[in-house]
Amino acid sequence: MTTSATRLILAYAAMCVIWGSTWMAIKVGLEGAPVLTSIAVRMTIATAVVLVIVRAWRIPIPREARFVRLGLFLGLFHIVFPYSLVYYGEQRIPSGQAAVLYATLPLMVALLARAALGDPLTVRKLFGIATGIAGVTVIFSDSLGRGATGAESASQAAGIVCVLGSVFASSVGSVATKRWSAGYHPVASLLIPFATGAAVAAGAALLVEDANPLRFDASTWGSMVYLALAGSVAAFSLFFYVIQHLDVTVVSYQTFIIPIIAVLIGVALLGETVSPRVGAGAALILAGIALATFWSNPRAKRPAGVP
Repeated sequence: MTTSATRLILAYAAMCVIWGSTWMAIKVGLEGAPVLTSIAVRMTIATAVVLVIVRAWRIPIPREARFVRLGLFLGLFHIVFPYSLVYYGEQRIPSGQAAVLYATLPLMVALLARAALGDPLTVRKLFGIATGIAGVTVIFSDSLGRGATGAESASQAAGIVCVLGSVFASSVGSVATKRWSAGYHPVASLLIPFATGAAVAAGAALLVEDANPLRFDASTWGSMVYLALAGSVAAFSLFFYVIQHLDVTVVSYQTFIIPIIAVLIGVALLGETVSPRVGAGAALILAGIALATFWSNPRAKRPAGVP
């Protein structure tokens, strides 16, 4: 295995671990702060950290209009729309159900990548995605069963629509990143999107929310700082790095790994148990990832950039 391949694997794994922990952090933060204020504080901290890193490492910030337009676009489709919709959605449906819905991201990315990038939408990819989604559904089947009746209510329906809307927005952002971010430093690519997200969320919060961050408790601030430093700066830097070197649909398979990590965090930190059903679901997810990501037809050409 080459050094570059090892670096890609470690970056991909770290990204998955970080984002696998953010579902719990979001829940903790929402107990003490409203949605838009939470996002505004998180992205303000993240923007400040990125500025410090850019200056300390002397990372050049491109001045060209294309870079600015891409940053503004990603600020909306990587930050404002998906974050707002996920935060609102998690207030209305169980987190397990939200995770199942969000696991449709690879299919949406594959479809958009086919239209925008010309990426092949093979039977292998579709079957791998379907297997992974089946595994996620098995893991959270108890939650889905308990929430089936409540999901018929207007509030539950709104939560489902919010999470699916977040999936679509994130898919648009992922495809745009793959198409237009090549050649830009991963950390430099975060500055405008983060600043855009902070500004838009703060402006909206001032209009519709009445919250004072100075009155937030320690757990609320802790969750927002963690989400800013790890969930935003670190994870998005890794995301920009791996998506420049891997097929965009392959990168999106992270949504299959995240529920497994969330279960492990629950076992380690919350004393939760892993049932046989969870184990079976995890096995299906891993099988789907292996099928769609690592197995390939020997006669088929390997996608460019895959080590």
